[in-house]
Amino acid sequence: MRTGIVSNSTICLPLLHYLLSAGRDIVVFSAEQTVNEKGTVAAFCAGAGIPCTHEKSSGRLLYDWVNEQRPDVIFVIGYSEIIRLKRFDTFIPVLYNVHFGHLPEYRGPNPVFWQLKNGSPSLAITIHCISERIDAGAIAWIKEYRNEPFFSFGYVHQLMSHYLVEGVEHLLALHRQNKAVAVEQQDEQQALYFSGPAAGDLCINWAAMNSVAICNLVKACNPWNNGAITSYNGIEVRIADAEPALPNGLMPHTPGTILDTSTNFLISCINNEVLHIHTLMLNGVLMPGRFAAKYGFLKGRLFK
Repeated sequence: MRTGIVSNSTICLPLLHYLLSAGRDIVVFSAEQTVNEKGTVAAFCAGAGIPCTHEKSSGRLLYDWVNEQRPDVIFVIGYSEIIRLKRFDTFIPVLYNVHFGHLPEYRGPNPVFWQLKNGSPSLAITIHCISERIDAGAIAWIKEYRNEPFFSFGYVHQLMSHYLVEGVEHLLALHRQNKAVAVEQQDEQQALYFSGPAAGDLCINWAAMNSVAICNLVKACNPWNNGAITSYNGIEVRIADAEPALPNGLMPHTPGTILDTSTNFLISCINNEVLHIHTLMLNGVLMPGRFAAKYGFLKGRLFK
């Protein structure tokens, strides 16, 4: 049985390594946005002896590749184009999409960001059948796990790249044994679609966000955005690591006010909550919060 992997991301590499070590027949369609065949996925395939077609440099369409390689089962792990089932004329494989979020609650291209930003109690990796509508196909496999305080956008993707192996192997085993795959239709009444984050989604709103919401945004913005965006004296600053602190017992301050820079870098939030900033980024420089005063952050001044 031939397995096809369609991906624009290195998140598929643990899966490719597993399938290769298991002696499986694999073909890859690399959709990496590189100018030649030396993208990371294509380079891995070249070194491992896995047949790989690089979309951009070859000029080949996904549908042509399917007709040529004829994989029995295809797993799509990051692909920017909508797959049109009607375009598979002569050969129609079993098609699955790997979605890094709960379905149907987190449809869209960047579910990890929104699950972290929204403080979802749990995260999920979902493998679903591909249908004509985005992320709406029947669910074939799902793994749910707790949203931990130490999670970040980057760490979650690394974690799910390994969970992905479990899900793919489960489904491939059923196909090898000619067993039916039990699927569950999505509840359209629960369906929500989230577009990719816009610039405003990455910024801290001190007047509306409590300390937990700010920390959730920091998690969602690391490491790809170097943290959540705010400003100080008109200069953009990114908070890269923070946690809620115990209330200080002081009179309420305007949200965003710097309360302390002596040993801990503490900022006032709504509801008289306090944010403890551990790390900031300013002009590409990583700044430990405990040295905030050395970098010019003054008690009583405001983040905006």
